[in-house]
Amino acid sequence: MKKSVFAIAAACMVTVGALAGCGGQGKDTAAEVPQTESVKAEASKEQQETPAKEAGSKEKVVVTALIQQSRNFEGLQKMIQKLEEEENIKIDAQIVPDDESLNMIKMKLNSGECPDIIDYNVPAVYDIIDPASNFADMTGEAWTDRLIIPGNVTAKDGKIYGFPFLSVPGLHGFIYNKDVFDKAGVEVPATWDELLAACEKIKESGTTPIFMPKDTWVPQILMTDNFAKILGADGCKDFADKILKNETKWSDVPEFAEVLDKYLELYQKGYVNSNFASATYDDAIAAVADGTAAMHFNGDFFASSVLEANPEAKIGMFPVSMKEGTDVITENMSSAGFVAYKNSENLDVVKKIFDLWSTPEYANLYFADRPAFPAFQDVDGGKVPDYLAEINENYIKEGKAIPEFNYYVMTLNPLFESSLYVYYVDAPAKGTMDGKAVMEKFQKDYEQYMKDQGAEGF
Repeated sequence: MKKSVFAIAAACMVTVGALAGCGGQGKDTAAEVPQTESVKAEASKEQQETPAKEAGSKEKVVVTALIQQSRNFEGLQKMIQKLEEEENIKIDAQIVPDDESLNMIKMKLNSGECPDIIDYNVPAVYDIIDPASNFADMTGEAWTDRLIIPGNVTAKDGKIYGFPFLSVPGLHGFIYNKDVFDKAGVEVPATWDELLAACEKIKESGTTPIFMPKDTWVPQILMTDNFAKILGADGCKDFADKILKNETKWSDVPEFAEVLDKYLELYQKGYVNSNFASATYDDAIAAVADGTAAMHFNGDFFASSVLEANPEAKIGMFPVSMKEGTDVITENMSSAGFVAYKNSENLDVVKKIFDLWSTPEYANLYFADRPAFPAFQDVDGGKVPDYLAEINENYIKEGKAIPEFNYYVMTLNPLFESSLYVYYVDAPAKGTMDGKAVMEKFQKDYEQYMKDQGAEGF
């Protein structure tokens, strides 16, 4: 399945879109009728007092949006700008820190004053917030017919609630600055022990080996990656089935503590930037881009951000496993995208926005500076960067790709964000917990959370 998905996605990138002109709908073609000055003035007054709500109107409409800070890409900004210039649809965007976005979304939904569109991972958001109760049903919209893999954004009830940008969402690994590696005289590591040896040499050369920010969503990627690698796909599924039925505990799996201890070792040995408790995600991008840090662990989208910051940077990417003898890469199974608020007064306009954004005329802007694998058949995702081409050859085509651990327990994401991910940052900052202590503390949180949810067996 992985081979076919990637092949389809890769093929779509070299296809020239035939639907580039689909955005020009709803134009008034009626002949102008001569008007007196008084009639014109009255018409102008009515236009000012009655804002347009219908799709296709060229009168100005303001659509509100909530967008995560790390995903306010230049390409998305260009799409928003084009929408205002050509369709007179202005998107009033509230840019929020990634760590705060989920709580803010829930707060706004509960208040009944939610933005018209919300940026989040699709379909992951379906497991966090009930889509049928909160998001507009997009099933049957014209753009859904051109999705390369519609199953990627289809909810359990068979409906589509989210608008995605990507067909192959993301791959995890260390993104590194090749010039820093060359200066320190290190090769790309193939094992965890080799990674530690490389970090030591890079540290001796006077450069920070690994940059980590305070943003709690970032360090957890190393854990969701290695939990999956150390348990394997079948092991992850088996654990997920048992933990949700209260047939096992988080603290009963020694592999989790083992992964955390190796993560904490990076801090203990001085391989991580000393200001990790205050540094931001943007600082991580800048550090790898200018070579003040050698590498950072994240999704491949991070590499695109580094190249945006410094187009001259020589960037590579490699996966590595904490478990000896394991050579696989993990995938983020959700795409960056948007959902629409079910009770939005501008829902018709939102549907028009999604339809326009799905066309090459708009979507190509998204990928112009960040080549990737588009969600739609006729969109040009651009030339795949070398670092992704190498992963394609060495992992995807070889069938050595598995879902990240979080994929199997997606319904627990709200709990992860409020406790476990926070512990990943607190543990090295406070130095009072090892891997076992973290998992024991989280187990207590988990039991209380499931009781509060009224889960069966708790």
